[in-house]
Amino acid sequence: MYGILCRAASAALDLLPEGKENAAVRRLLQEALWEAEEVYLSTLPLCLLSLTGPRGLCYDGAKTKEARRMDKPIPIIIDADPGVDDALALKMAFGCPKLDIRLLCSVAGNVSIRFTTANALFLTKKYGGDIPVARGSASPLSRQAVDASSVHGERGIGNYVIPEHDYKLDSEDGIEAMYVSLKAAGEPVTLVTLGPLTNIAALLAAHPDALGMIGRIYAMIASMDGTGNITPYAEFNAYCDPEALDAVVRAGAEIVFAPMHLGRDARLSQADILARGAGSEFGAMLERIFTGYRDDAAGEGYVAMYDANAVEALLHPELYDFIRCTAEVNVTDRPGQTFLRPDGAGRFFYLEIRDRAGLAEAMLSDLFPA
Repeated sequence: MYGILCRAASAALDLLPEGKENAAVRRLLQEALWEAEEVYLSTLPLCLLSLTGPRGLCYDGAKTKEARRMDKPIPIIIDADPGVDDALALKMAFGCPKLDIRLLCSVAGNVSIRFTTANALFLTKKYGGDIPVARGSASPLSRQAVDASSVHGERGIGNYVIPEHDYKLDSEDGIEAMYVSLKAAGEPVTLVTLGPLTNIAALLAAHPDALGMIGRIYAMIASMDGTGNITPYAEFNAYCDPEALDAVVRAGAEIVFAPMHLGRDARLSQADILARGAGSEFGAMLERIFTGYRDDAAGEGYVAMYDANAVEALLHPELYDFIRCTAEVNVTDRPGQTFLRPDGAGRFFYLEIRDRAGLAEAMLSDLFPA
């Protein structure tokens, strides 16, 4: 019966036009669909779940945890290595009433911890207000650090030079700051990770009980098919610290992967971004940033919105398909190579964009809210 209800509600949503006049009805239908999906899935044995197709009922159920509680801000911790596309993703999150950002923690990745921390501090205090900022891990768990300064510029944010300011870090120990924040929350906290998972792996190693305090991890990391952008076989964040990614996967955390190809699928024109931000302080900042940014994968004049997908999937889950999968991480001969394979019985999810035009508009609107 619940399977029939799922299909009926899904069909009704597909037929009902979007628009303000139908918003209330669409929300009721969506909530009914999520409720029916969860009940239906709870009655199915894993062997049947594994037979559902890539757009099967088990996938959209991933959206329920955060989407149902949009009437109440979602408590999150952001872990980032800013980074040009990180800066855009952070700006989308800052000031959004749907999110209650408890902490921002830096990590070495796109550039060294010195610059990712400086960038995180400036961006957060400038555009995010009084959100605490902590310095995270300076190097991978067991490897030598690599960076992407050839893409993001020597300091990580293109040719923009951070002006003098009196902002201060709230903590020099990001791992402990995350643990304290999780314990103080009194409810599960969503993690949004935009860089290597070094901090998260270190957190779970130092405080295994932290796993029970994490609701879900939205992570920009990995590729689906074993291809890469820093090597032929590895996505950058996974390559930076494959042992950390493997440790988090094995720990049993519920991860929603925003894989590599989504950044290219969701690329935005620099001209469109600057036009939307014309006359704003952040828009002027981006003009300087873009002059020192080079991502051949995105194409001349475009920005691959890798990290933004991890944020936007949380803010606008209706624009994505959440597809159950397994996750495999290579830490030996091809470090950082990953495979995300659709599997109805999988513990993880990966994202696919459902509405590219809608996502582009959502990103621009979240970057420069009216």
